[in-house]
Amino acid sequence: MAKSFLLGVDIGTLGSKGVVVDPEGRVLAQHFCEHDVLHPKPGWAEHDPEQTWWGDFVRITQALLAQPDIEPEAIAAVCVSGLIPDLAPTDGEGQPLRNAILYSDNRALEEIQYVNQLFGTQLTSEEITPKLLWFLRHEPDLFARTRMIFNAHSYVVYKLTGQYTIDYLTACLFGAIYATSRAEWREDACRQLGIPIEILPPPHPPAQVVGEVTKTAAEQTGLAQNTPVLAGSGDVYFSLLGAGVTEPGEVMIYYGTAGLTTLCHCSLEYLARKPYSIDDGFPFSYPAYMLTSGELVHWFRDQFGTCEAEVAKWLSRSAYQLLDEEAAQIPPGSEGLILLPYFLGQRSPVFDPLARGVFFGLSMSHTRAHLYRAILESYGYGIRHGLEETASRGQDVRLKRVVATGGGARSSLWRQIVSDIVGIAQEYISRADAPLADAYLAGYGVGLFSDFETMRREWLEVTSVTQPRMDIHLQYQPFYEIYRDLHQSLRDHFVALDRAMGGISA
Repeated sequence: MAKSFLLGVDIGTLGSKGVVVDPEGRVLAQHFCEHDVLHPKPGWAEHDPEQTWWGDFVRITQALLAQPDIEPEAIAAVCVSGLIPDLAPTDGEGQPLRNAILYSDNRALEEIQYVNQLFGTQLTSEEITPKLLWFLRHEPDLFARTRMIFNAHSYVVYKLTGQYTIDYLTACLFGAIYATSRAEWREDACRQLGIPIEILPPPHPPAQVVGEVTKTAAEQTGLAQNTPVLAGSGDVYFSLLGAGVTEPGEVMIYYGTAGLTTLCHCSLEYLARKPYSIDDGFPFSYPAYMLTSGELVHWFRDQFGTCEAEVAKWLSRSAYQLLDEEAAQIPPGSEGLILLPYFLGQRSPVFDPLARGVFFGLSMSHTRAHLYRAILESYGYGIRHGLEETASRGQDVRLKRVVATGGGARSSLWRQIVSDIVGIAQEYISRADAPLADAYLAGYGVGLFSDFETMRREWLEVTSVTQPRMDIHLQYQPFYEIYRDLHQSLRDHFVALDRAMGGISA
């Protein structure tokens, strides 16, 4: 049988999705698994690598291969993406020693300060090195047993192939212990921090085939033994590729668990095969990086939308569609209700891991629909704030093209709110997502495609364009100004609250 189908899987924060695609870009099968984030303490965020990452991959792959016209032997290659950066330590056999510490986790605040002072860096709560140092300091017995450390996609690659790897882009998110200009680990920095360099994985380009499906993995997943597996990369890279945002000056607004506004600075095709040098500048930047956007929508549904969830089952619709319809009846600005959406702290343009969520302006006239609309509006305020701050630092933010992607982008109401607040048009590609890009890169990695233009030209088609309504944009102005001032007004109170709670890193 000709090997022409491509398997792409994305392991996400609140769910995972996989697709099987043919070389013309037709999606032959797709499957989604929902899962939760564990929050054992305020400011902490974890996953169980075995149950969530590998478990989702196995469930998705089995479901896809159960389709009548998809034979395991027809899969030409597999590529996996995932949430990054994470810290999942294992023993020498790949058995997890603890839950994975996720990108949104804020426990390593003291370690961030220590590393930044030691090396003159500007690391935030995202990078892995401070979390690795926290692990060394707070769980030394487990650290002493650690032989490998993984992110979501690299863990799945290891389970599939037995190969211990990391891609160049994810390695850069370790921070101080990775030399970006040389694409290698810094032995001197590891020695200063007490981190054994031998526990760090060898880096590879995302499009490189790093191994083949083992007999054990084939038995668990249903894949054919010896199927090629690529190194893969993080979900940001694949979301950009899946949205066709692959050239400098193009922008992706990602309506995902975390909300990212990502500005592309260099060709993604170049990054697929080579390590980038820090001399080239970082390949993309995040004018706005909000740890909770889609996760807030998910939280609201679970805590306050149980009625809609039940009704949605009877109507064969989603609870989010019903909540959107209710929020659409509320005027712009939610009648004076403004959300500061920092439920897990904030990354960009404000870096404050101690910040917390605040509904400001609540009155007796506000309803659940007002709260929900305020959540949607907070993402637009955050994006506008990020773009304005980036421009104020002298960076060029002339946007050649803006594409909305991620699960939340399916909401036409949410896209319209963001366009109105920010004053930008957004293209929407209904089939744009990371698993589709995973599948394309799988084909690229084994030689079925020779460039990235084929995906942009033949696989992706703009479904609609959301234009800003400038009269509504002006209505949002006073509410946006209040939003911008809120964090500074509350900063000292966030610090006091953290002390009262015993501290995130305690």
